[in-house]
Amino acid sequence: LKLNNCPYSRDLQGHFSIRDIFIEYWDRFLTLHADKKIRPAILDNVRRMMGCRDFKNGYLFFACPHCENYHIVGFSCHSRFCPSCGKKYRDARTLEIAKKCLSVPHRQFVFSIAKELRPYFRIYRDLFDVLFLSVREALDYLVSGKSKIAKAEGRSLGFVQFLHTFGRDMKFNPHIHVLIAERILDDAGKLAKFDYFNYESLRKSFMRQLLHNIYLFLKDHASKAELSAFYQLKNQLYKRYVDGFYTHGPKLLVHSRVAIKQIAEYIARYAAHPAISESRITAVDYLNHTVSYYYDPHEDDNLDDESLKRGRQFVTESVFDFIRKLIIHIPDKGFHTVRYYGFYANRSKLPKKHHALLYARHDLAQMKKRLFWRFNILY
Repeated sequence: LKLNNCPYSRDLQGHFSIRDIFIEYWDRFLTLHADKKIRPAILDNVRRMMGCRDFKNGYLFFACPHCENYHIVGFSCHSRFCPSCGKKYRDARTLEIAKKCLSVPHRQFVFSIAKELRPYFRIYRDLFDVLFLSVREALDYLVSGKSKIAKAEGRSLGFVQFLHTFGRDMKFNPHIHVLIAERILDDAGKLAKFDYFNYESLRKSFMRQLLHNIYLFLKDHASKAELSAFYQLKNQLYKRYVDGFYTHGPKLLVHSRVAIKQIAEYIARYAAHPAISESRITAVDYLNHTVSYYYDPHEDDNLDDESLKRGRQFVTESVFDFIRKLIIHIPDKGFHTVRYYGFYANRSKLPKKHHALLYARHDLAQMKKRLFWRFNILY
């Protein structure tokens, strides 16, 4: 196992790492873009990622007390941009989600924005907070709406939001994944079943809240000309997207603990991972300075007719364009890409002692152990 994972052997097997690409080209990339301001978070994460597990920065030496076997681990960088450290971050996120989830049916929702709005999110990264807020307000409106009784009882859902900023093709495409429990909680601490989600209302409500909140944000942060341009765009979007922005959240076919854990792991994976998996990189040409990779289009997932599918897409592009696509998705320092709301929030009034959790304490303890190196080596 050690021999198969050493750098020389990985090269022979055709493995290409993002770290190696950045070590080779990052300085040249900075020189080419010297006239542009690069966010401090990008510079910090890339620097740490390039030094991840480098023995020059220190290491841990594990030795077996009964035989001559040993294991050496270089210090990790703890960067969310690092493919290696991202796995541990994902496992930690999944554990935090598992601690909060009740043993009830859940479903996964996706909230997407119109492509016309993407440039605003590129320029004003604080709009990600607005996106989180708009999704929360849309779900709150779904539960309470115009019902005086629901508002008086203080009904709320329990859900976790995950921000993803890229699709499979690595393009900048901010969207929110939501893991929602099919329950509502009132101020009296009583849980009730809630499994009907009005898609038409949710789509329109999300679009209305998002456009309104972006307008309020730009009112304080943009010029009058830019605000006027957005106001015109907002009116056009209302006419163009009559049914609202894309919102999807089908019922799960299986409501087992494993199924819910798999969903949480899948969503959390993209909250702590570069925009592309290293296994999808097929070639790096250091002579022509190009990178080749592939992706499977989302559009093919829902098509049964093979003739209509686009099929696997192969891309070869400049290594500098490849780097630029990757670093766009690095979040700012301290920015939370996973957030908890309703009765899953830390300040929730939910008396968890009286409700069955998704995982028992001993299961959570075992999951927590696997976040430590010495237990991972044993496993």
